[in-house]
Amino acid sequence: MSQEILKRAKKLKKDDLKNIIGGVGGAIIPDLSKCGCSCTGAVTGPSYCVKYKKCLQVMTC
Repeated sequence: MSQEILKRAKKLKKDDLKNIIGGVGGAIIPDLSKCGCSCTGAVTGPSYCVKYKKCLQVMTC
């Protein structure tokens, strides 16, 4: 099956490469409203929250 895919593949031209959209480093805007802090000071929410949110080491709830 993978050999079949390679046979149908074509080399992209320079102009084609400029039009590719997407990828890992895209302009995805994280929803920071899902981020928070626990009583122990740990960041809560999706995994990207630790990059954008900082919590005090000790919080009182």
